[in-house]
Amino acid sequence: MPTASQRAQAKIRQLAMTKGLKVKVGKLQGPREQGEMTPDSFLATSYGLPRSKNQNRAGGMNALKKVTWEIFKAAGLNTQGLPQGWCWNGGEGALKSEQLSHLAHLIEQLPDDVYALGVTPIGAQAYWHERATPEQLDNLEQVLKALVMDSF
Repeated sequence: MPTASQRAQAKIRQLAMTKGLKVKVGKLQGPREQGEMTPDSFLATSYGLPRSKNQNRAGGMNALKKVTWEIFKAAGLNTQGLPQGWCWNGGEGALKSEQLSHLAHLIEQLPDDVYALGVTPIGAQAYWHERATPEQLDNLEQVLKALVMDSF
């Protein structure tokens, strides 16, 4: 029998999939934190939102030029331009100051248990522990939509 937390997790995942979010579990390597020689890798759950095919087609080569970046809520070494408590795991220096300001605003809207965000030309992902209410899932969905629709 599933535990109460497993049932709650299944409900959140099911609700996320009805909203069009892609739920994946896979290996994730975190950033190198202060005092570490090599970063840890672990199994992580991500909720992702793909960029629309029309958005990539309309942008042509510009769509392919979108940057790839990943940030973590951790005491990492590369923190330039990010809110306190967040660090780069890749793509540092790729975003302009207005994009970093917009990203900081989006981070404030995330559920507390989100510990990483990533953006590629294909889509955006948020990694979290899935301890959320449906309202917090709505906030996560809005952040992912902003990441795929805005100029990130």
